Amino acid sequence: MRLATPSGFATEVFLLEAPDKGLLPDGHWTLVGDMRLREAWTGAGMPEPGDALWVTVPEEEKKLRTVIPWLEHWARVPLHRDATVVALGGGVVSDLVGLGAALYLRGVAWQVWPTTLLAMADASLGGKTGADLAAGKNLVGAFHPPKRLVACTGFLKDLPARHLENGRWELIKTALIQGEMAWAMEMLQDGPVRFAWVERALAYKAGVVHRDPREAGERRLLNLGHTLGHALEAASGYRLLHGEAVGLGLLGACLLAEEQGLKPFPPDLLDLLVRRLTPLATLIAPWPACLPLLHRDKKAKRASGHTEEAPATEVHCILPRPGESAIQRALAPRVWEVPHARLIDLLDHEAHRA
Repeated sequence: MRLATPSGFATEVFLLEAPDKGLLPDGHWTLVGDMRLREAWTGAGMPEPGDALWVTVPEEEKKLRTVIPWLEHWARVPLHRDATVVALGGGVVSDLVGLGAALYLRGVAWQVWPTTLLAMADASLGGKTGADLAAGKNLVGAFHPPKRLVACTGFLKDLPARHLENGRWELIKTALIQGEMAWAMEMLQDGPVRFAWVERALAYKAGVVHRDPREAGERRLLNLGHTLGHALEAASGYRLLHGEAVGLGLLGACLLAEEQGLKPFPPDLLDLLVRRLTPLATLIAPWPACLPLLHRDKKAKRASGHTEEAPATEVHCILPRPGESAIQRALAPRVWEVPHARLIDLLDHEAHRA
């Protein structure tokens, strides 16, 4: 089925059970795909261009150095401006292929075929491409929306349970941004991920991205859970998966919102968050490892009134509210210290109780 998106939206969005070669580009196209998916792709009768690249890219290799050989390969083929690049894989592959497509010949068309729940819910829609630097996550990137997104739920059947849970956190994030407590609690219960959740999350994100394509205002709300989450992810040496770190960041954001005097969250919701996140407790880095990463967050800026001797930093923090849309506040990175400590205490207490 084709998802209804706002008129003039840059990306066509399709949700299918199995891949359909009729949705591949017309004209010349090439493929960059996760090597682990090659057999599933060809086994489904999908074409494999002779100049396709099958790659293995772990999270720690989400770097510019990974993209450069792809660019050189496309130049040797050669790909011309009328070509389309198809990305097949999870969020790392999606982000890097999109970045490569933005750079090559100053921008060629691309499609994204996400194969993980995380990529379907987060990385594939919106046109934000990126790579990491040593200083932090996604500090290099470009806005370059794909022409088409094709999410095939059949690819999720063989996804490990941890990776399904990883993607679930981005869906829960969507509910918390909108203050939809009932939807959030539904997704926090045990049980399989529902197709309708993915559809609802994509529809919401498409509307936000259409209204704010360059992340000048409303779109920043999609960073809920990512401020502390990105710091925890990097500080763990990427032992935390991205979605897991976002899940921890969501709980941290709920706690920070309460610290900032906003309406407290229902205890039942916090209990469900804590219960699902407790297995990650041993991967949470200590506060001194997180603070420098928060200072280098891509949303950080110099605060007014700073001096060269004592520069101050502010970070756009997204604060969720039960029953209402999340809000934005520019706050000093140190405001996360207390939520970080409370987060650890809550998970430790639950681990001992269990």
